[in-house]
Amino acid sequence: MNPLAETLNIIFPIFFVLLIFNNGSLAFVELEMIATGLLDHGSRLNNPNFASIAEAAGIKGIRIEDPAEIEPGLRAAFGHKGPAIVDVSVNRQELSLPPKITLNQAVGFNLYAMRAILNGRGDEIIDLAKTNLLR
Repeated sequence: MNPLAETLNIIFPIFFVLLIFNNGSLAFVELEMIATGLLDHGSRLNNPNFASIAEAAGIKGIRIEDPAEIEPGLRAAFGHKGPAIVDVSVNRQELSLPPKITLNQAVGFNLYAMRAILNGRGDEIIDLAKTNLLR
């Protein structure tokens, strides 16, 4: 919260919008683990509502939890005469794919899927497929 507190000490009006994609995980660490065939461990987070923290520090805070709220939320943030934090809740299973998938990554993902199923976490594979294939 230090950057928020420091912002209050700056002469207003200052304009910036900080956009936080809040997926409740260390997503890139988790993706690297999956790509090498490991089950994710220690990468899930219980993130706070960053918009509420911003409001408590005197900064405009906007929380977006539905795709229909994106445009009005961003308009409100950019229309505000001062700093704003936009906390966008996103699906943690959403994959950000590299421009080129290597054979090692494909093998690693299959290894991860087998380990997840054998460890009783097959529901994660189904959720991953629904999020990334069925849209």
